[in-house]
Amino acid sequence: MQELKEHIATKKLVPQLRFKEFDGEWAPNKIEDVANKVTSGSRDWAQYYSESGDKFIRMTNLPKRGINLLLDDMKYVALPKQSSEGKRTSLDSGDILISITAELGKIGWVPDNLGIAYINQHTALVKLTSEVDSKYVAYQLSTNRNNKKLNRLNDSGAKSGLNLSTIRSFSIPFPLLSEQQKIASFLSALDEKIQQLTKKKELLEQYKKGVMQQLFSGQLRFKDENGNPYPDWEEKILSEIATKSSSNISANTIEENFGEFKIYGASGMLKKIDFHREKEPFVSIVKDGAGVGRTLLCDENSSVLGTLDIIKPKIKVVLYFLYSVLNNIRFEKYIVGSTIPHIYFKDYSNERITIPCFEEQQKIATYLSSIDTKIDSVKIQITQTQTFKKGLLQQLFV
Repeated sequence: MQELKEHIATKKLVPQLRFKEFDGEWAPNKIEDVANKVTSGSRDWAQYYSESGDKFIRMTNLPKRGINLLLDDMKYVALPKQSSEGKRTSLDSGDILISITAELGKIGWVPDNLGIAYINQHTALVKLTSEVDSKYVAYQLSTNRNNKKLNRLNDSGAKSGLNLSTIRSFSIPFPLLSEQQKIASFLSALDEKIQQLTKKKELLEQYKKGVMQQLFSGQLRFKDENGNPYPDWEEKILSEIATKSSSNISANTIEENFGEFKIYGASGMLKKIDFHREKEPFVSIVKDGAGVGRTLLCDENSSVLGTLDIIKPKIKVVLYFLYSVLNNIRFEKYIVGSTIPHIYFKDYSNERITIPCFEEQQKIATYLSSIDTKIDSVKIQITQTQTFKKGLLQQLFV
């Protein structure tokens, strides 16, 4: 960070934040001035879909944030030998992809290790000259400022879309090539850190899932302080160990309400309001709509929207263990309703579960919550790095 210096912009095309070895004004150029080709893919790829072969990049493989392609969910194509590949432009390292229908302006940068890959008519392909750094251009196009500009250039027809001439005439500012490369390298390092943290979070989540499977199948057991096994787990139905209550709070009734108490919605903590309905910590379950069956561990002195059930222990049960039990239930089998999915406590309360003695519950809860703490810590690091990068994008570019 010491290499960066604050720069008071005295000219229109000078960034706020800059590496210390660079100065001078940036020069605007249209994409067509720095590109060898601006084109799009063809329409007939579905007939070549295959379980293996060359990669096929769809709009869903372009990220909503950043420039790194999302390659976990890949399609493949197998071209027949008699097919003319000359009619289909394959991707090369450093190519830039732009979504031109539906979610307009998503950007993807083609890495060195992608291999042979193709696109369809929903994605534009920009092949740049060697006079500019393609990754710099991709980062420029991915900024909120330029993404909004691209969306304003929507061709306003029956369907939203960008045409290739719009992309060719799109102008962005360029510094010297050496500064472009420095900016691209710096932002790439941040992206790599975000990817590493994201992978770490995924591995921790997979580990926790594996541990829970072992615990609830009886493969993994804790022992008491003398090294002796705890008593066998008892089988019960959920209604024997937990109660359900409801909320009548709707989102529109608290729009103008602000305070110090948390209220939870389907995706987690929604906001803070000036009242609370629940004094003790509890577990909530999304009972209808998007996210049905999702469980949340809710703090004391809080509330939930009416789309969530409130679940509390009925007997002496560690709350976090009850939360873990609920996480282990496949709620999708209790969903009813085709338009708005819904689950009812009267149905899932008959779920058969096994529970250990209170002391073993405590050990299980302590172990699993320690993994949660690590996951939450990594989530915070991801958010902080993404926020830092977002701020840099606003200041490093003009």
